[in-house]
Amino acid sequence: MKGSSSEFDRLLEESFKKRKSIEPGSRHQAKVTSVKNDYVFVRTLGSQVLGNISSDEWKDEIPPKPGEVITVYFLKEDAGDFYFTASLVGDTITPDTLELANQFEIPIIGQIGVETNGGFEVKLGGVLGFVPFSQLDSNLRSKDITGKRFKFIVSEIHSKQNKVVLSQKKIADREKETKKQLLRDELKEGMFVTCQIKSIHKFGLIVDMDGFDALVPASEATYKKNVDLEKEFKVGESLRAKILSLNWEEGKFSLSAKDFLSDPWSEKIPFKESDILTGIVESIKPFGLFVKLNDHFHGLVPNKESGVPQRTPLNTVYSPGQKIEVFVLEINPEKRQIALSISKATETKDRMEYQEYLKSDSETPVVSSFGLALKKSLEKKK
Repeated sequence: MKGSSSEFDRLLEESFKKRKSIEPGSRHQAKVTSVKNDYVFVRTLGSQVLGNISSDEWKDEIPPKPGEVITVYFLKEDAGDFYFTASLVGDTITPDTLELANQFEIPIIGQIGVETNGGFEVKLGGVLGFVPFSQLDSNLRSKDITGKRFKFIVSEIHSKQNKVVLSQKKIADREKETKKQLLRDELKEGMFVTCQIKSIHKFGLIVDMDGFDALVPASEATYKKNVDLEKEFKVGESLRAKILSLNWEEGKFSLSAKDFLSDPWSEKIPFKESDILTGIVESIKPFGLFVKLNDHFHGLVPNKESGVPQRTPLNTVYSPGQKIEVFVLEINPEKRQIALSISKATETKDRMEYQEYLKSDSETPVVSSFGLALKKSLEKKK
C-alpha cells in the first residue's frame, strides 16, 4: 500500500513538472506525429507532451510532414487536451491570445487591408491591426500586397484605442537570420549556386542568392571587355554562378558567372601574328593605346609603336572611338595579352602597295617618280 502511494506521488510530481514546463506562451520544439484534415498532432521534445495545432495555420502553406520538428507555443489545456500554435490565425486570435502573442512574440497571421496614413490595416481574425511602412520587409515596400497574408509580431496593444500595432519586418529578419545560419553551414567558396538578377550597374550585377544580395562584378559577368551589361543581361534573369567569397559578418558575397561561359582564349584565336587588323581606340593611357579588336579581344599599342613623335601627347593624335589599322606583333595566350603596332601596320601596308605597284608596272622599264619616292621612303625605314 505504501509502495502504491509513493508511485502515485511520483506520477503526480511528474505531472506537475510537465504542466509547469508548458506555461501558456512557452516556446517548444515539437515533432509532428500525424497530420489530419483539422489538426496537426505534435509531441514536444523533452517534456513529451502530446498536443494539437489547427490545420488552418497552414492554409496558405504546405503543412509539416510527420517526423518534422517545428517551433510551437503552448496556448492552453482544455479537458485534458493540450493546444499549441505555430502562428495564431483566425478564431485562435482572441484578446487572451493576443496578450500572449505580445508578451512572448508568438507569430500571428493577418491579411493586409487598405493603405492608411503611414501603413496598412491588417485583418487579424475578428480584430483589426495596423502595420507601419517602416515595419514591412524592404522587399515588400514597392509591391502591391493588398489582400495578401503575412506573419506578424505584435509590437503594442492599445486597449483603450482598440489598436494592435504589428511588425512584419521582425518576422522577416528572424527568418532571414535562421536561413543565414543554415546557409552559412551549407555554402562554401567554390560551390555553384542559382541566382536571379535584381539590378544591373556599371560595376556589375546585384543578384538574389537564396534570399541574400550578392555581387557578380563586371569582370566576372562576361569575358567581354568594357561591355554594356544592360545589353547583355536582363533584370529577373536566372544565372548559374560560382561563389568567389563569402563574408557573413559584413553581408558581402561575390560570385562569378564565367564558368558557364565559353572562354575565347581557350578556343582558336581568329587572327595571328603579322596580321593587319582594323581596331577601335578604346582608351588612351600615358604608356599607350588600348585597342578593341572584337568583342572578346583587345590589345595594347605601346607609345613607341604608335607612330607619334616622342613628347607628343597621344590624345592630340588619337581619340576614343577612332578606327585605326594595327599590326599584330605578339599574341601571348598565357598572359592573355596582345601587342600591336600602328607604325608597323603603316610600314607593312606601304611595302605591300609598293610591291603591288612594281608588279603592275613590271612591263615598264623606267620607274616613275612616284615609285622612286616610295622606294626611297621604304629603304629609309629598313
